[in-house]
Amino acid sequence: MPSLYDAVWLGKLGAGAQAAAGLAISVRITMISVLMGLSGASGAVVSRYVGARDQKNANLATLQGVILMFVASGSLGLIGFVFAEPLMRLAGADSDVLPLAVRYARVLFAGLIAMEMVPSVGGMMSTVGAPQVRLTMMLWTTGVVLVAEPLLVNWLGLEGAVLALVGAHVVGTVWGIGELLAGRASVRIDLHNLRLDFSMMGRILRITWPGIFQRGIPNFGMTVLTRLISGYGSATLDAWVVASRVFSFAQVPGMGVSRVSAAMVGQNLGAKQPKRAEDSVRVIALTVAVTTGLILGGLMLFAPAVMTLFSDDAESIAIGARIICVLSIGYLAQGVTWVFDAALGGAGDTVSPMMINAVLWLIQIPFAYIFSKVFGMGANGLWLAMNIGWLVQLGMIQWRYQQGAWKLKQI
Repeated sequence: MPSLYDAVWLGKLGAGAQAAAGLAISVRITMISVLMGLSGASGAVVSRYVGARDQKNANLATLQGVILMFVASGSLGLIGFVFAEPLMRLAGADSDVLPLAVRYARVLFAGLIAMEMVPSVGGMMSTVGAPQVRLTMMLWTTGVVLVAEPLLVNWLGLEGAVLALVGAHVVGTVWGIGELLAGRASVRIDLHNLRLDFSMMGRILRITWPGIFQRGIPNFGMTVLTRLISGYGSATLDAWVVASRVFSFAQVPGMGVSRVSAAMVGQNLGAKQPKRAEDSVRVIALTVAVTTGLILGGLMLFAPAVMTLFSDDAESIAIGARIICVLSIGYLAQGVTWVFDAALGGAGDTVSPMMINAVLWLIQIPFAYIFSKVFGMGANGLWLAMNIGWLVQLGMIQWRYQQGAWKLKQI
């Protein structure tokens, strides 16, 4: 919701603002692959302890996970702030968009700790069976954005948009950490036991590194695709940025439900109930397929009208509507993929999804170049390559899940 609302207000600042924000966010997503890996690994370790009724170690693992996320996000934020300009150039910013992208990126990376603690801590809590923590963090974040963004955009322009996002995530982070300190979840942070436990950190990090590559490969691949898209003009880039945010909003229900599969697998394996874990994943996959399919179907029917909410440029609206109609198939496949991805991660198997993501981009990037450049399909070739890659990815990860090796995984 904050991302989609942000796109509305960026649209009032012109296509250049949308493109600048899109480039900065694509670089940020690539860099935060470390946080995604840490969040998944921490959740896998904590959920095993929760399933085994080992509250002491569950709390300890939660604390160590939060510490690792804080240090990692702060370090990445510093790198992004210092090297904002060369990073934006690498992402494909042209001379018109570059100054805007650098301004946006510097504020974004200065607030990266807050920006990433909300999804990282919230994701970990969902994995351990405490989705209410993630929900309340997101509600606080969304509420602040709804109020602050109109005020700050009208006052500060582009910087106001990103300051509203950062400030809202500060509030969400403070609330979430407060929930853990107060013990209103299945795990808690105990300040009386505040210490570094390198043994527990090592256990988390051993699972983290495949997760970093698992998330990093598609995130980097998407940055490469964004650079290819930017080569077809600002209207195409603007349309892609808006369409991708619309898809992100459409996938929120599926993404939230898919995280439950990690919790169900982790806790049921901890309780020695693999059959119950398998049954849960089956129901979750069906639920995600139906809900995501209905939402995407609605978007396809009203694609031009949806695009007019974010842009008044006729060319961007037409391109964006076409993107929504074409890529809905791929995004549906991606939504179901997340269920099996989360299930394997909840079992502690982060290597299999990593390898599958590597294969995805070995297909998607070359096909994108061949279709768009060699076959002369232009930007339409990029959308076709994305769909092919996501459908192949779904088939591969479902095949790996059905092999059942995750049921025997030890953490």
